[in-house]
Amino acid sequence: MRNRIILLFLMLFVSSSDAQVSGYMGKRFTIGYSNYFMAGFKGPGPNRSSPSDEVSFTINNTHCLNLEYAHKQRRMVCLSGQYLRTGIAYDRGRGNEFLSGSPSDYPYPEGTRYGGSFSKPVLLTSINIGLGVKFFKSGFLAPTGRYRKLEVLMMLESVKYDKDNFLKSVNGNLTQDTLYTLGVGEYKYKNVSFVYSFGKECILNDKIVLDYGVRFALTPQVNIITLMASDEFINSTEDYFRHQANMRITREQLVNFHIGIGFLAF
Repeated sequence: MRNRIILLFLMLFVSSSDAQVSGYMGKRFTIGYSNYFMAGFKGPGPNRSSPSDEVSFTINNTHCLNLEYAHKQRRMVCLSGQYLRTGIAYDRGRGNEFLSGSPSDYPYPEGTRYGGSFSKPVLLTSINIGLGVKFFKSGFLAPTGRYRKLEVLMMLESVKYDKDNFLKSVNGNLTQDTLYTLGVGEYKYKNVSFVYSFGKECILNDKIVLDYGVRFALTPQVNIITLMASDEFINSTEDYFRHQANMRITREQLVNFHIGIGFLAF
């Protein structure tokens, strides 16, 4: 009877044990850098915007510092810190040199329009904290081979704009404007994105890790309801730039290629 009990415990132990230690050559931690990038056809970038309209070509990119741990043979837990820097174009309105008398000539809150240089965009920066899991395909040992990754991003955004260069009509006279200070010049927001990636990793010289693939991100704050009823949500300058930041982040995060390099730490 005693031998049968011992044999039963041994069978349970074997069935619940992995045949191989998780990680590549026993190393479970990977530290690396990666970049997400994609052409931003509507733009703009952080330094320059088209002076004629809001359409500007730029390269969207996000810098990432990654720490990954092989929790199982085909599963890794991922923690990342990310930084992106991009721009938001100033709105010119739809009037002819802002003198047509249409309310759309003054598209900003408090009946104002921008009077500075349209070549210098609003600066949008974001520091992101990401937590995700990589699932490697059957037959591969993390961190090598093809994988898919699910991730959640907490985004801490900052919008800086030229608050002292706005114009407002004098006593309703649309042909005469005066300088006007709009808002406080900087607003900070919080946002969240849900990310799905697929790619492939390979290891060189048993040390260097190369990672590449495609990444998709969804920002729930921009959806069909907010797009159709955006004016109803804009009650202040802070709300206006929040909406513009959400739109820019959505375009920046939507589809990206990613490429990265790292090393097996321990």
